[in-house]
Amino acid sequence: MRRGFDFANVLFAGPCNRFCPFCIGKEIPAEMSPVNLDVYPPLNWDKFVRRVQRLGIREVVFTGTTTDPHLYRHEEKLIARIRRELPAVRLSIHTNGALSLKKLAAFNAYDRACISLPSLNKTTYAKMMGVSQVPNLGEILAQAKIPVKISCVVNEHNAAELDVFLGQLAELGVKRAVIRRLFGDGRDWQILQHREAIGHYRGNPTYDIDGMEVTWWNFDTTTSRSINLFADGTMSAKYLLTQAAPRKLRIAQ
Repeated sequence: MRRGFDFANVLFAGPCNRFCPFCIGKEIPAEMSPVNLDVYPPLNWDKFVRRVQRLGIREVVFTGTTTDPHLYRHEEKLIARIRRELPAVRLSIHTNGALSLKKLAAFNAYDRACISLPSLNKTTYAKMMGVSQVPNLGEILAQAKIPVKISCVVNEHNAAELDVFLGQLAELGVKRAVIRRLFGDGRDWQILQHREAIGHYRGNPTYDIDGMEVTWWNFDTTTSRSINLFADGTMSAKYLLTQAAPRKLRIAQ
């Protein structure tokens, strides 16, 4: 029997405040990511809500293909709406954290947050995110009223720094972190080779580092399942967003 869906993504698109060279939006046809930062509610919203209800999905994630969800101009309004329409779901945000302190009320209105952060080193951060302004993670954690997980993409710029970075996160009080291999990247980064896994989540090994749970995530082999509402109203049942293109996919009614 096939397992149910783990979560549902609401995908925003438009100009961003970071310029990651590995941005997933570059792999998705432009017509699927029209600017929707001022569109309320997102296109096909009612059908999306009905499918979340029908499929019994327990978590909805605000994230983006080409932008950050904090840049969505109706963020708090849509949060309030989803609380009314889907009161049983857990609501999460996946953000780069650049605006989290400025939009603290919205940030704390979620049930949990995941911040994409590859390094606390300005030089490394600039190489991976396109700007050198590293979000003040310590202050975000101090102001957060919700659990905060860190998501760290690994490539040639930060691979050698990961042990130091994970130690910094643990020292700041982060409880969960995910190290993410870019989809299709077959390079052997020798990540956490000296540590023994304490378990697995969706096929990915999990480790304990100074009391912080760290998962080494491989998009090529993970067993997660999701549905996704793209900015143009397309809905797909593919965990890997790039597999939703070029044709529009349908979830069985």
